[in-house]
Amino acid sequence: MSAEAVHLQFPARAEYLLLARLAVTGVARRMGLGGKEVADLKLAVTEACSNAVRHAYPVTGEGQIDLELVARDDRLELVVEDHGAGIRLPLGVPPSPSELGGMGIPLIRAVVDDLAIGQGSDGGTVVHMTKLATGIPEGGEQAGV
Repeated sequence: MSAEAVHLQFPARAEYLLLARLAVTGVARRMGLGGKEVADLKLAVTEACSNAVRHAYPVTGEGQIDLELVARDDRLELVVEDHGAGIRLPLGVPPSPSELGGMGIPLIRAVVDDLAIGQGSDGGTVVHMTKLATGIPEGGEQAGV
């Protein structure tokens, strides 16, 4: 399978988190990821999007979340980006849980293989998660998925 990408943009409101979870489910299953991996990725994207809903737009309460899912032969890349207040951290330094508050980032870190959090080009926050596609049979999809 060559790289396939899905791009979604939706309002930064809690009722749209299901849309993000459904997109992750579809792409991850298409790649042949197993039930545990799919559940882990749904948790990770929910936490990342929830952080944007809660923290990105404190003044207006209105804004957008961009979700990009890129399926490659060996991994799934998930990028959640908002265009709001942003996380203020030194570049290149991974944030500690105490800097970010809550358990969302530690939960994400526990279920993905790579996590990078930074500032977007417009000052918002970009959360880039990677899940390696280990154990997928050659040719991509598993039978019966």
